[in-house]
Formats: sequence, structure tokens, C-alpha cells
Amino acid sequence: MVGQTEEVPRVALIVGGAGGIGWATAEAFQNEGYCVAVADLEAAVAKLSDEPGSARFVAIGVDILSRTSISAMYEEVRRQFGRLDILVNCAGTINPVPSAEADEISWDKLIEVHLTGTFRCCQGALPFLEASSSASVVNLSSVLGRRGVPMRASYAAAKAGIEGLTRVLAVEWARAGIRVNCVVPGYTITRMNAEAIELGKLDVEHLAARIPLGRLASAEDIAAGVAFMASPQASYITGQTLVIDGGLTVSGRDWSGE
Repeated sequence: MVGQTEEVPRVALIVGGAGGIGWATAEAFQNEGYCVAVADLEAAVAKLSDEPGSARFVAIGVDILSRTSISAMYEEVRRQFGRLDILVNCAGTINPVPSAEADEISWDKLIEVHLTGTFRCCQGALPFLEASSSASVVNLSSVLGRRGVPMRASYAAAKAGIEGLTRVLAVEWARAGIRVNCVVPGYTITRMNAEAIELGKLDVEHLAARIPLGRLASAEDIAAGVAFMASPQASYITGQTLVIDGGLTVSGRDWSGE
């Protein structure tokens, strides 16, 4: 068990939690008895309305490009649960394009969503996390931030930046008892990747053959790593990066999948 031992349930906020890795992470925390807030775009959280109601779960609409919206998200977490112990940043999107053709949408927006959005959510969480006795932040990066994969310039730059941001915040916030770590997923079966597969932009068999463990990750594989990094069992781990990629980045094979 990687869950909590406190009498009062810890509260976890998953930004970008309405689907894929985010939703699997929300379920992992719920299964361990945490109170869980899932924040995502209004259209995404609206689809969660069919989920069973629970006093320990809330869905919140947020636009992480807006500081006002982020502030409102934290106030809603305070209103619902009165505290915050864990922040998981996994909001994201992708828009593959040759670097020579990158414009404001394919560059600026992805940097804003992934890197700036993560930074703003961390900033906004600080006053809440400082009040926790076991505060933890887990930011999600990507293996694409560690290798040169064609047509992913903005995505790769943002994800690499998240790892650097994680290390700086870990050092700055350690004295406040806040741990900040990063999880780096490999290729994972999510809605976003499913769309890429359908469009022929991602060849699963070709890619899986280059992963030492021979398969893509499930969202639950990644969520388990996130839950561990946020748990009391990881209480002496901060500023670190956990790569969950089936051995992809340590393999000597060509793994671009292109």
C-alpha cells in the first residue's frame, strides 16, 4: 500500500485529470482513500457528470492559461475540502509540426500549456501546500523531452523545461516541507495517442518492437508511479525524476517511431 495513514484524508488535486493518465491517477488516489479533485477544461469535466457522486470527489473546470481561473480552482478545492496536500500536473496537448513551420499555435500554445501552465499551478498551490504536514507536487514530463524526435520541438522543449522547473522548486520549497518530483512517461495508451494511431501518425507495432519490455504503457502503469512519488513511502525523495518507459530511453535501438 502506498496510501495514507493519517486520520484526516489527504487531498489530491490532479490538473488535467479528466482522461488518460490524469484520470488513472485520480482513480489510484481514490482507491487509497484520498479526497480527490480533478481539474480540466470545462468541456472535459462536464463529461464526468455520470461518475458516481462522492463526498471525497469533485470535478472543477479550469483554464491553466488563465491565472484567474487557476486561483478559482484552488478556492474551490479549499471550499470543498479545506486543504490541499498533493498537486499533480498532467495537463497537456500535442500538435506535431516541422520546426520550420512552427507558428504561434504550434509553439507558443504548447509552451504555455505544458511549461507555463505547470509553473502557474505550482505557484498557486504554494500557500495551500505550506499548510500541509506532508505536501507533495508531481509534475509530468515525457520521454520526448529527452530525445530529438522530429516535429515535436515545442512539446519536447516544454517537457524538458518541466524537469528543470521541478529541480528548482524542490530546492526552493524543501524547507517548507514540500517535495517536488517529476514522472516521465514513455509512450502510453491514451486517447491522445489513440487518435495519433488512427491517423497513422503512430505505429504501435513498430514502436513496441523497440521498447525492451515489448509494449506501450497503460495509464495505470504511469499512475502507480505518480501515486508512489506522492506517497509517505517517498518522503525522502525530492527533486528527482522517475522514468516509466519500459526501458525505452536506455535502449540503444532507434525508437523514434517515425
